[in-house]
Amino acid sequence: MNYFQIANEYYNAKNYKKAIYMYGKAIMQKNNVSSSLYNSAVCFIKLKDYERAIPLLRSAIKLKRDSKYFFNLGYCYAVLKDNKKALLYFNTAWCLDNDDVDCEKAINSIMKTYLSKS
Repeated sequence: MNYFQIANEYYNAKNYKKAIYMYGKAIMQKNNVSSSLYNSAVCFIKLKDYERAIPLLRSAIKLKRDSKYFFNLGYCYAVLKDNKKALLYFNTAWCLDNDDVDCEKAINSIMKTYLSKS
């Protein structure tokens, strides 16, 4: 059984809790592990459970250095108001893909908050 594919179907149907469960099964079967970790994290982000997304993103990054992994980690920290970590991860994402306009916007937004405090 291809749990990763089933999880993607649940994700596309916006059934994030079932998708998370199936991505977990895919991880246990060593099926698309980095993508399963990342997609699980995105499900938690969709559910606004950023604290549970963070360790999954960190685990995915250990397996694969992908700009979107770093971007979403930065996003979680930005939502949690940890601008230092958010800036670190947005910058890393932008270094991996400097054509990513969303990274640039996120970095500029955080920098404006720092400059307005000075």
